[in-house]
Amino acid sequence: MQEGPEHIIQMANDIGNFFRAESDRKVAIDGISNHINKFWTRRMRQKLLDYVNGGGTELDELPRAAVAQVEVAPPAGKAAAAASK
Repeated sequence: MQEGPEHIIQMANDIGNFFRAESDRKVAIDGISNHINKFWTRRMRQKLLDYVNGGGTELDELPRAAVAQVEVAPPAGKAAAAASK
């Protein structure tokens, strides 16, 4: 049974709330996307992107802006570098 996106959306909004205190909008968006790219699994990131691309509306403004920088899979160079460590 596949879960709906509710938990992923709540987590993304919580991260957005943490970075909301940042006065520089770009720094906040970069912080959100960096956190999601670093700590979320590929499946979680894909679920978030699918939700946004499907027209989901429950995602707050800052995490929604950060989605443009979320990577489902790391670029080939990053994956190769990580594998060699």
